[in-house]
Amino acid sequence: MKKLILITVLILSLCGCSKNALPSAQEVAKAYQGDFSAAAKVEFRDGEAEMKIAKNPMSISISLSFPAEISGMGIEIFDEHAKITYEGMEQEIRKENLPEGTPFLLAEELFEELSDPEDFTLSTENGNITAKGDDFSAVLSAEDFSVISAAFPEYGVSFAFSDFEFSGGK
Repeated sequence: MKKLILITVLILSLCGCSKNALPSAQEVAKAYQGDFSAAAKVEFRDGEAEMKIAKNPMSISISLSFPAEISGMGIEIFDEHAKITYEGMEQEIRKENLPEGTPFLLAEELFEELSDPEDFTLSTENGNITAKGDDFSAVLSAEDFSVISAAFPEYGVSFAFSDFEFSGGK
C-alpha cells in the first residue's frame, strides 16, 4: 500500500512540473506589454523582406534591410499615425492610409493583440505554444514566449522571427 501511494505521489509530482504546461494568456500578454526587439524575415504575395523591429509602450519601429531597393527605410507606428523615413526624407501619414495587409501593419497587429489576453487563445504543440487571434496564428517559445513564427493567411503573409529579446514585461 505504501508503495502504491509513493508511486502515485511521484507520478503526480512529475506531471505537475511539466515544462509543457500551458501558460495563461495573461502571462504571455505581460511579456508583450514591455519593450522588446527582434529580427524578422517576411514572406508575402509579392516577395520577401527582412526587417528589425523594436517595440516600446509608445510605438513600434521597423527598419528594412532587404530588399536592397528599400534598405534603410524605416517606419514608426504610433497612435493612429505612421512616420516613414527613407534617405533623409520623412513623411508622417495617418496609419489608415497604409495599404491593408502590409507587413508593417500586420507586425503591429500581432504584437498589439499578443499584449491583450482577451485577443488570443493558447494551445501547446510540439513543445511550443500556439497563439491564435482573429487574423493570425503564431508559434511562441515555451521558454520565454518570444514569437518564433506567425502567419496571416488572409493576406498571404508569414513571419519568421530571430534574435527576439525582451527588455521588459515577463
